[in-house]
Amino acid sequence: MSNIDSSPLTKSLWPRALAGAHVRRQHPEFVESMEAKVMQNQPRPLSRESVVSLREITAETVRIVSLLDPGPEHDHLVAPNAFSIAQAHFSPDAWFRAVYADEVPVGFVMVSVKSQVPGESLELHRGRPSVGLWRFMIDQRYRGFGFGSAALKAAMAFAKSGAGAEVMLLSFVPEKNNPEPFYLRHGFVRTGEMDDGEVVMARDL
Repeated sequence: MSNIDSSPLTKSLWPRALAGAHVRRQHPEFVESMEAKVMQNQPRPLSRESVVSLREITAETVRIVSLLDPGPEHDHLVAPNAFSIAQAHFSPDAWFRAVYADEVPVGFVMVSVKSQVPGESLELHRGRPSVGLWRFMIDQRYRGFGFGSAALKAAMAFAKSGAGAEVMLLSFVPEKNNPEPFYLRHGFVRTGEMDDGEVVMARDL
């Protein structure tokens, strides 16, 4: 959905060959086998009653998380998960997790927590310690169940209790189908700031 460090040039900067939709088109048999393994652990259809959790991404789950895709209306607004995961491994401030509904990966979240970097503390936003919602997405097949809302609340809970932040920031590309309405529903408001052409929003935690 959004990320804190992109620019209006995102369409050319993000390698679309890493996108889940591209891999699905080019390697359908591989995708089918991966998803079949996941569904073996999920005995019931996903629903609004499914339990949403944030889990660490492992060597066993990185491929299926990388196959998640926000859909053609939104894929230009957020980096492919494979790109984000690679970036996170070289960014000591990155806290990242897969979003699960029951036992099925349905999304991805990454938060910038500067206090994770040795010798640094949380960044201040107008005098208050803050974190940035760096990346956030839910696969197009799993929208409408409330998974995005539950995952965002879990990320905010981590930011408050796990990172000690008082404010969560995010930015979004102000283009068609941008996620501002979703964030407004969850208490984020525009700060009046711009970051490399993106609109900055904030929420008290």
